[in-house]
Amino acid sequence: MALVDSQLKDGKSAGTGLELRDETPALGVALVLMLMFMGATLPTPLYIIYRDELHFSQITLTLIYAVYFGGAITTAFFFGRLSDETGRRVAILATVAISMVATFVFLFADSIPMLFLGRLLSGLGIPLAASAGTAWLAELCDGRCKAASLSAGATLAGLGLGPLVAGIVAEYAPAPLVMPFLILLALGIAAAAITWRLPETVRHCVRWAKLSLRPRVGVPRSILGAFAAPAVTGFSAFSLLGFYSALTPSLLQRSLHVESHAIGGAVVFELYAVATLVLLATQWLSARAAMLWGLALLIPALALLVVASDAPSLPLLLIGAAVGGAAAALGYRGSLQLVNTIAPADARAETVSTYLVFCYAGVSLPVIGIGLLSAAETPAIADASFAIVIAAFALLAIAVDVRSHRRQFPSSCPGPGQARG
Repeated sequence: MALVDSQLKDGKSAGTGLELRDETPALGVALVLMLMFMGATLPTPLYIIYRDELHFSQITLTLIYAVYFGGAITTAFFFGRLSDETGRRVAILATVAISMVATFVFLFADSIPMLFLGRLLSGLGIPLAASAGTAWLAELCDGRCKAASLSAGATLAGLGLGPLVAGIVAEYAPAPLVMPFLILLALGIAAAAITWRLPETVRHCVRWAKLSLRPRVGVPRSILGAFAAPAVTGFSAFSLLGFYSALTPSLLQRSLHVESHAIGGAVVFELYAVATLVLLATQWLSARAAMLWGLALLIPALALLVVASDAPSLPLLLIGAAVGGAAAALGYRGSLQLVNTIAPADARAETVSTYLVFCYAGVSLPVIGIGLLSAAETPAIADASFAIVIAAFALLAIAVDVRSHRRQFPSSCPGPGQARG
């Protein structure tokens, strides 16, 4: 059964010892993914500085987020299966190159158009890294390590470390809009060096002249039913991350009068730190159980964050971030693990890329929507509206999964704590 196979593919058999040398290539890919995602979120605490220096509005900042989403969708649409054809290493190296170009743009950004260009390039690169890296991990692990947990952990750790590093450097180092990006360039060089030494897993690469750039994002018809619940879960989990990213800066600066970039970065980091710890502590949970528990925890997390914004209350914000981190970690790991399991070997990157489209939509649309709605209504109405929408998607994902599971296992319908992976 596919759900049982996920335990075998992710090395979930009880009592199996893992040798470090078998894990080293997979750990290398996970490290590269972490470095790439650090670059995706590193500018987050710096936008306040850009806003003050370039004098742009919240609507402009919202459009900058929208450009990232557009770039991500473009890459997923045209290049989602690129690593299936060229090999994983080439795709990751291309991503590193795009990321470093984006870093140079940010390094010299002195106008709003340059910020748009830097954000667009970041959006173009990250989806390629995510789809290629996730597929590479699944192939390198091959029963010796937990591919979905490594991929989810590396992604969440990178997303959290980016704002933390940028916030600390911006607060305490000279040239707050220069030093963070110099660090990012060094990390990009390190990522390229690591990638170059990793073993390739795609044995039959297509020649560059024969590459097809025909738009191809999709899921094989045979797995559409099984794909629906993980896709909606990925959207919901990343919507929580986008909601938190949109909520935190305004709450800290306007309501709590916290001006420190270091504190701002640390508060954002807390959610991702909790998420990473939860991943490490819940390896015993099967993929489906993790996904369902993540969806269930999304609702109280959203409620806490909305109340924290209305109060306003930093302790409630931190508690909501902790619950949200657990929800995002479980939902992302569980749904990604299920997608890795059901994806055909010859279309793994394409299938994962399609799943990631839902994730990018989730992390971007709340930020865009809250920014636009806040301009027409009050921030409290915007926050509450999007929290309700995200909670509705979480409930939808639970309903879709339960219905699918009942069809597959009509004689038994275990609850989240008993669900088989």
